[in-house]
Amino acid sequence: MPETNQPVDTTAAEAYEKHMVPGMFLRWTERVVSLAAPQPGEHVLDVACGTGIGARVSASGVGLAGKIVGLDIDPGVVEVARKVAQEAGIPIEWHCASALKMPFNAAEFDLCLCLQGLQFFPDRVGGFAEIRRVLKPSGRLVASIWGSLEYNKGHYAVVQALERQNVDAAPAKRACSLASADEIRDTATRAGFTSIELRAEDGVSHFASIRSFIDGMTVGSPSTRHAVALLSEDGRERFVKDVSAMLEPYLTHGELAYPMRTFILVARP
Repeated sequence: MPETNQPVDTTAAEAYEKHMVPGMFLRWTERVVSLAAPQPGEHVLDVACGTGIGARVSASGVGLAGKIVGLDIDPGVVEVARKVAQEAGIPIEWHCASALKMPFNAAEFDLCLCLQGLQFFPDRVGGFAEIRRVLKPSGRLVASIWGSLEYNKGHYAVVQALERQNVDAAPAKRACSLASADEIRDTATRAGFTSIELRAEDGVSHFASIRSFIDGMTVGSPSTRHAVALLSEDGRERFVKDVSAMLEPYLTHGELAYPMRTFILVARP
């Protein structure tokens, strides 16, 4: 990305880190990284890294002899990722670039993580193939991909609330748009991966409150905030009421805990 003197807007990325990471991503990231098992000295790339939770969780595994790199196309999330890692004292190299054309040599990484990113790629086969290109022949891709809307009640509530007001909810559906095991396997195979393991796992997302969930989804989430922005002021009030009503069954003492399903993919060249 060319250097500019323009300040980077990190508003959305800060909301993502504050609400979405602890509420929706941390537990799944810890699960995926435990399966990926980064080893001392390995080079690890977190593709479509967001604010860097995958990179940060992986860092202890590779140790000082290893290398952690994060890449995302959004300069705001890269800026927040860099800041959070620096404050935590975790050495990570950051790049702002497309996952479809990464600024790395072939066969550079032992492990590529992609946590809830593959479904957003405009060219999924191309994205898988680019990850395979930067992996060593002995390397592995470990990725998480949300299951269908019916198994992800938070996203489902957001989509329903938008569609009740005749707002195009397609952006909000993208998070759950690669929800077929056959399609995931086929995409990885077409990109050149030869060893593919795929499992579906159920879990729970925990938010401090429905308000935290809504703030995360409407301010921090790349896949929903633009759809919500199409609502009028009255429409946004209706949206909040509708989402709150649909998620009320998952409230306990004000905290929100709703079920989510994700696929976990382990693929090797």
